Amino acid sequence: MTTVVLGATGGTGRQLVARALASGLDVRALVRNPATADLPVHPRLQVVRADVHDAASVTGAIDAEDIVLSGLGVSSRRRLGTLEAGASAVVAARPARIVWLGAAGTGPSSEKVSGAVAWALKKGFGAEYDDKTASEELVLAAGGVILHSGPLSDKADDAKVAAEHVDRVDRRFFPFGASRVSVARLMLGLADAEAFPQPGVYLVQRR
Repeated sequence: MTTVVLGATGGTGRQLVARALASGLDVRALVRNPATADLPVHPRLQVVRADVHDAASVTGAIDAEDIVLSGLGVSSRRRLGTLEAGASAVVAARPARIVWLGAAGTGPSSEKVSGAVAWALKKGFGAEYDDKTASEELVLAAGGVILHSGPLSDKADDAKVAAEHVDRVDRRFFPFGASRVSVARLMLGLADAEAFPQPGVYLVQRR
């Protein structure tokens, strides 16, 4: 089994790679250009060229026993439809587990924040909001797990940050944010089907 990281050169993707390697896992980082990826040289890290808009390159890099962690995010530099294309390619590969990163207060977790915040997020993401929700619908339909977080930061890991299933979370005005390091820790935890057997959406919370 290999831990496959999609969007491995982004801020969260790099933390996913680092955390997985530190945990002793074999990692396959999917990047658009390995020559410029600037990922660490490590005996358990394989860097593979894959572009979500070339579905075959993604599905060909994922085996049935693999776990896929997605660090793909919404960015003005990304082509519209990137998230949906990535989710479609990953789902088609049928890996053992999919853990997807999303934004708290959008789509399935929109009812867990105030109406004003949910509206502002939808307005702020614009056309990319539909890309986000479409990608998450694909992941959920495939039995995957999605982590929704509020604003991300580059702070250190916070042990008080945890993941709770959306069904067990109370509504609050604004969603809890987290550092990318904490998000990486939570996503790797959610990859454990025995510890988190319930598929669906999980929200970042503070204990």
